[in-house]
Amino acid sequence: MSQKKALIVDDSTVTRLMIRKIILEKNPDWDILEASSADDAKTLLKGHQDIDFFTLDQNMPGNLSGLDLAEDLKKNYKNTKVVLITANIQDAIKNRAKTIGIDFVEKPVTPEKIIPLLD
Repeated sequence: MSQKKALIVDDSTVTRLMIRKIILEKNPDWDILEASSADDAKTLLKGHQDIDFFTLDQNMPGNLSGLDLAEDLKKNYKNTKVVLITANIQDAIKNRAKTIGIDFVEKPVTPEKIIPLLD
């Protein structure tokens, strides 16, 4: 089986480190890529078409939100798990995530919230 890849998209370095740590404690062989904005993630993805797991923040600098990026990802990565991890817990955000077909996780990030989504 080939090595799995995850892309963590969040403008907070601390949050990216926490998510990375949680993923690698459960799956130490995974390759972890990081981006600090949705725009950076789209650029990074041009060289990586084989992502198995995405985590996205909602509010980041740049032209795209996490949900905007999620809509693009669901077109190109139909069977890939996409998780929105955000402190923005408005019903409109939760409902849009559900409509897009992605998981919603409220910050703060904890292993209990992330590990079940890795399987």
